[in-house]
Amino acid sequence: MTHPLRMSKLTLGLVAALAAAPAFAQSTSAGVGGQVVSTAGAPVAGAKVTITHTESGTVSRATTDASGRYAARGLRVGGPYTITINKPGEGTKTEEGVYLNLDKVTNVSTALTGDVATLDSVSVVASRLPDAFTQDNKGIATNLSRADLDRNPTPDRSIQNVVRMDPRVVVTDRDRGAFSAMGQNNRYNSITIDTINAGDPFGLNDNGLPTKGTPISQDAIESYNISTANFDVATRRGVGAWVNAVTKSGTNDFHGSAYYVYQNADDMVGKSQNGAKWTGFTKDTTKGATLGGPILKDKLFFFASYEESIKESPGAVWGAQDSDAASRVRGVTNADLARISQIASNYGMTAGDTTASNADIESKRYLAKFDWNINDFHRASLRFSQTKEDEPIITTSFSDQLKLSSNWYLVNKKSTSTALSFYDDWSDKFSTEASITYSKFDQARTPLVGGYQPELTIRTSGLDTGSSVVIGTEASSQANVLGTKSWNAYFAGNLFLGDHTIKAGFDYQQDEVYNLFLQRYNGTYEFNSIDDFQNGIYRRYRLNQPATGYDLGSDVAAQFKLKQYGLFIQDTWQATDRLSVQYGLRYDVPKVSPLPTLNPCFAADPGRLGNLSVCGLRNNPGNPNAATGGFGYANTGTIDGNSVVQPRVSFNYDFDTDRPTQLRGGAGLFISNTPAV
Repeated sequence: MTHPLRMSKLTLGLVAALAAAPAFAQSTSAGVGGQVVSTAGAPVAGAKVTITHTESGTVSRATTDASGRYAARGLRVGGPYTITINKPGEGTKTEEGVYLNLDKVTNVSTALTGDVATLDSVSVVASRLPDAFTQDNKGIATNLSRADLDRNPTPDRSIQNVVRMDPRVVVTDRDRGAFSAMGQNNRYNSITIDTINAGDPFGLNDNGLPTKGTPISQDAIESYNISTANFDVATRRGVGAWVNAVTKSGTNDFHGSAYYVYQNADDMVGKSQNGAKWTGFTKDTTKGATLGGPILKDKLFFFASYEESIKESPGAVWGAQDSDAASRVRGVTNADLARISQIASNYGMTAGDTTASNADIESKRYLAKFDWNINDFHRASLRFSQTKEDEPIITTSFSDQLKLSSNWYLVNKKSTSTALSFYDDWSDKFSTEASITYSKFDQARTPLVGGYQPELTIRTSGLDTGSSVVIGTEASSQANVLGTKSWNAYFAGNLFLGDHTIKAGFDYQQDEVYNLFLQRYNGTYEFNSIDDFQNGIYRRYRLNQPATGYDLGSDVAAQFKLKQYGLFIQDTWQATDRLSVQYGLRYDVPKVSPLPTLNPCFAADPGRLGNLSVCGLRNNPGNPNAATGGFGYANTGTIDGNSVVQPRVSFNYDFDTDRPTQLRGGAGLFISNTPAV
């Protein structure tokens, strides 16, 4: 770069090994730090460091200490940044085009000379080591900037296709979107966006997300940090992969995008080797737009995005034996279906058919974000997002059983979240980052056709075995509602003491869980023939209802609070110019309330008679009057009060070699998040 002005002569070495800075943990910001030395290699104390985010005018300031070190935290992710270092009598250096990574500290160390000369221009040539070779890097992680994401398109625009850019992460089920980090179960992964937990709160979905699709538009993401070994004590509740993302922010210039993505199954996927067509979808379309810019230049900014997608269903694969369906059920004819439908109508029921005219997956995603530069030492960010998804489930038919559309159901999902974050520099030696978040997730199963009805299984053979047709609301979907309300608070402070950086803080999470699940709430019937169905002669009828005096929504549903408290403290010690050591302690304790109601039958010893008035009897061919017994322990046990102390230590040693070479490692104890089911 060329600067036509009078300035000090200087030399620059971006020597990453000279700066000791701890990695962040599930943060929304970045950092920069380094050491300033004189031409003789002596530390320069009292040098003023000005860090400016060029596109928004956001400014952060720092001063070097007695060892010549400086540090700045809570900075915007990305860039470009201009970093100016000045000390009267020593020189001035301005470095432009610096980009900062999420959850990382970029190391910029400078050597100044005291010579002053009048120059028409001065050209500076600098080099920077890759982040993999900085002493900040003590674990195993992959950082993906916005430029990286743009260079690596993901056709399905999913998080799974992003995280697999880390070589330690493998997508284990492409259809369901499940991914594993270093062989761990996908439910051990931790996924956060702007510090808000974006994972599946109940642990039911294979993809580890609350929705079938991505929880947020990929065009709204600024950066990802994917870690499989993060020894920072602020890292919480995860033992697989930590996937942390931060959304874009507005700048002093208006910028936006509009996009349309289209996939045709016939053209894009084709057929399998045996000639079968792809049945995942017929068409998959996504369209959206983003817009960001200033509200008050250099002070207040906004960013917004909207996206909607529709994955069109190819329809049911199964049909009657005399239909043209790809798969046909033996022993069931179109005439049987017509007769069953007419009889069901006489009973006031809707049987449905084998078409899927309203079985498309539809998703909508909204995001709005505001950033406020309060002054050079304090800034704040407010973000709101919402995702809605309607996912139809076509219940599986078999070669001897055909399920009509009244047995299919729709999974309605809605996820809403709000995050408020503060980034503060209280002095050259102390900075803090704090956030408060609230999120709400609701999921309910509703019938795709016909409303709530009992489930009917009607055999076409006239026997209690053989081919059958199933109509009515699926047995496990007649009363199936999930919901969580989550509050989170996070605070971390960094104290810079020369060769030591002390981090301490706490985090808090409270989940209010609602889980209503009662099979056969509307009942299930089985008929041996279509004639029996017409005459109302059923072979078996089952119905589950709350006991007298108990309510479905308040008594049958599981309702409880799970609170999780975390405390942490850590020291990052730059022991030598080449050795950095990080050690700390984390303490987590969960609280559950109220405890489950005691079930005496569950707690009874196995094989014992137990309390017949409570447990009842179950028929046994060998002994019809034998009681089943229980499991031998109470069902009231929870993780309440099971605290865990987690020591962690890691190091990074940089070898003095021609090629960048370092040794790093660590050990520690971690705990996973707790699924609500």
